[in-house]
Amino acid sequence: MEFVLESIRADEDESLWRDLSPLMAPKSVAVIGASQRAAAGGLAREPRGNRVIRNLKNFGYPGRIVAVNPKYIEVMDCRCYPDIAAIPQAVDCVVLAVPNRHVPDLLDSAADAGVRAAVVFSAGFGEIGEEGKQRQARLETLSQERGLLICGPNCYGVFNVFGKAPLFASTIPQGFIPGPVALVSQSGGLSTTLANALMLNRHVGLSHIVSCGNQAGATVEEYFNYLIEDENTRVIAAFVEGFKQPRKLLAVARKAAARNKPLIILKGGRSEVSQRAAATHSGSLAGAAEVIDAAFRQGGIVSVRSLNELIDTTSIFSSERFVENYNGGRRIGVLSGSGGECTLVSDAAANIGLEVPELTETTKSLLQEAVADFANMNNPLDGTGAMYDDENIFPRLLQALVDDGHIDIVTVNLEANDPRPKELKSGNRFSQAIEKAAATSKKPIATFSSVVGGPVDPEILEPLRKAGVPLMEGAECAMRALRNLADYHEFRKSSQATAEEKSASPRPYPRLPFGILPAQDAFGLLEFFGIPVVSVLAARSAEEAAAAAARIGFPVALKVESAQVTHKSDVGGVALHLTDAGSVREAFTRITNQIAQRLPAAKIDGVVVQRMAGDGIEMILGIKRDALFGPVVLCGFGGIMVELLKDVAIGIPPLSREQARGMVQRLRGFAILGGVRGKPPVDVDALCDALVGLSRLASSLGDQLAGLDINPLIVLPKGNGVVAVDALVQIE
Repeated sequence: MEFVLESIRADEDESLWRDLSPLMAPKSVAVIGASQRAAAGGLAREPRGNRVIRNLKNFGYPGRIVAVNPKYIEVMDCRCYPDIAAIPQAVDCVVLAVPNRHVPDLLDSAADAGVRAAVVFSAGFGEIGEEGKQRQARLETLSQERGLLICGPNCYGVFNVFGKAPLFASTIPQGFIPGPVALVSQSGGLSTTLANALMLNRHVGLSHIVSCGNQAGATVEEYFNYLIEDENTRVIAAFVEGFKQPRKLLAVARKAAARNKPLIILKGGRSEVSQRAAATHSGSLAGAAEVIDAAFRQGGIVSVRSLNELIDTTSIFSSERFVENYNGGRRIGVLSGSGGECTLVSDAAANIGLEVPELTETTKSLLQEAVADFANMNNPLDGTGAMYDDENIFPRLLQALVDDGHIDIVTVNLEANDPRPKELKSGNRFSQAIEKAAATSKKPIATFSSVVGGPVDPEILEPLRKAGVPLMEGAECAMRALRNLADYHEFRKSSQATAEEKSASPRPYPRLPFGILPAQDAFGLLEFFGIPVVSVLAARSAEEAAAAAARIGFPVALKVESAQVTHKSDVGGVALHLTDAGSVREAFTRITNQIAQRLPAAKIDGVVVQRMAGDGIEMILGIKRDALFGPVVLCGFGGIMVELLKDVAIGIPPLSREQARGMVQRLRGFAILGGVRGKPPVDVDALCDALVGLSRLASSLGDQLAGLDINPLIVLPKGNGVVAVDALVQIE
C-alpha cells in the first residue's frame, strides 16, 4: 500500500476536535476513592481506586500521583488530600472510584480546581432509570460547558501503553505486549477480553486500551481522532454500541484512510432497527443498520460482524510485513493436509468474493517432482498424508504456491491450537518451514487453524508473528479477514479521485415552504440539481387539463394534486396513456370524484398533466432523514414492488460518481439494467448522474428535507438518459 491520499478536507479541520491529551496522556493524576483498607479476597477484590494506583506504579507511570480521601494523609505511599481543592497544584486528570451519587458534585469541584479530564468507573447513569439519566445529563453538561474530558461513566477507563498511564480499573497482566493496535470498546468486559485474545492468541501488541462506557464526555469519534494522530498507533480496532457524534464519523474515517491507519469496527445492536414514520416510501426502506453499513463503506471503515472476525482482521492488518507484501489481489493459494479442509476453504472463499485460481503449469510440474505419484495438483492444495510422513515435502509444496504467478496470498492450514502433546503435533515442524519461506518471500503468507478456540501454542505463534505471518482461527474468519484487507486496499486506491470530485460545495436553494411540495415545485427542485423530469403543467378544471395536454403533446398522464394524497395510484389518483382531449376531460372528472369519495377530508388542488415518458426500467430514488447521519440517499427498483422487494442501496451525501455507481451495482437486480430477455441495456451512466444530483440536493437542503421520493425514475435505453415522472418532497 504505497499510495498516499490527499490531506484532510475542510470539514475535518483539527479545530473541530478537542485535544484529549489531558485524558489520554496526563502529566498528573488524582485518584478519588483509594483507601488504606486491605481488600478481602486479595487483589481480585481490591478497591478500584487502589488498583489504579497499583497499575500506575507497576507500569512505571512517570507523572505525579496523589489520592483524595478525607480519612487519610497517605494511601499506598501517595500523598492524600481531603478534597480536590486542597491539592496544591492542579492535576490533569482525576479518577473517580466512588458511588455514582457522588460523581456529579465531585466533577463540578474538579472543574473548579482546574482539572481538565476525568475517568468515571461508576455505573448507574444513562444505562438505568430516570435518576441515572439525570446524573448522566449533569456529566454531559459539565463536559460541554466546562470543557471537561470525561471517560465513562460505566467504564474501565483508558490505558496509554507507551505513555505508561494505565488509568484502568482492571488488573494489568504481567507480560503485557506493547504494539501498534489501539483498542476502543464501550464495553469494559470486552475491552479486556479482546486485549487478552490479541496478545495471547495472536501475539499482537497494543498501544492503547480505551473503555469509554456511556460516552457522557469524550466520544468514540474523539478517541478515534486522537489515536489517528498517535505515532505509536497503526491500527484502530473497536467495539461500538452507539455513536454520539455520527456526523463526524465519516470525517474521522477519511482522515484514518488518508493516514493509512485502518479503522476496524464491530458495531453492536444491529437488530434494533429504528425507523422514522414518513410519508415517503424511502422512509421505510432502510433502517439504522443499513445506514451505518453505508457510512462504513463510504468512509473506508472495515466492518466486521463478530469478535472472532475483529480479532483475525486486526491480526492481519497489524502485521506490517504482511501488508507491505500485499499487492491488492484477491487470488489465494491454500495448502492443507486435509482434503475436507480444502473443500471448506474453497466454499468460504467463494461465498465472500475471494478467488481460488487454478495453478500454473509450471507449478503443477514442480508438484509432480515434489511428491512421487502426486495426484492432486489443484488449488486448494491437499498435501495428503505424504507431507506428514516426509518432512521434505511440505516446504516444497509451500514454495510452489509462493512462486505461482496466479496467486496473490498464500494461506496455510496450520494447527496452532492443537491440545495434543508436542510430539504428536505437526504444527511446530510446519511452522519452521513457513518462517523460512517467509524470510525470502515477497508474497504475503498467512496461517489459519481448522477450529476456533483453545490456547494457541506460543512456540508456533510468536516466531511466525515475528516473521510477518499472522495466524487466524477457522477458515471462515480467515477468509473474511483477507477479504477485509482486499476491500480496504481497493477503497484507498479509489479514494483520491472520490475526494477531489466531491470537494465542491453544494449549490444553495431558496428556503422551501413546510409540508408536501406541489408537483411543479418538486419537479423544479429536481431540475435545479440536474435531474431530468417530464414536462408538467397544473390544471384546476377538465378544460384546463385538456388545454395543458395539447400544449405538452399527447400521450399524457394525469395525477391528482393534493398534499393529503401522497401515494396517488393507491386511491385511483392516476390516469395514464391519455391520447386525446376527450379522454383527458373524462379522466379529470373521474379522478377528482373518486378522491372526493374515498378521501373526503383531502383538499384537491386539481391535477398535474405530464407527458408520458418512454419505455425503460422503473427505479426509485429517494432521500430519508436518518436519526444519526441526517439525509441519506437511496436507490432501488421502483414502481409498485418497491416496498415488497426492498432491493435498495444506500449512500451518504455527498456522493461521487464512483460511489453512485457502487450503489447501483450493489442492487440484487443489477443484471436487469444490462438487458434481459431481449430488452436493451439501459442508461446506467445517467442513473449514476441522477444519484449524484440527488446527493447534492440532500446536502443543500439538509435538515429541512424530511423526505423525498422519485418513484418512478424511468431509466431509458442506453444513451437516452433518465426521466423522473413522479416526485414527492416533504419539507419540515
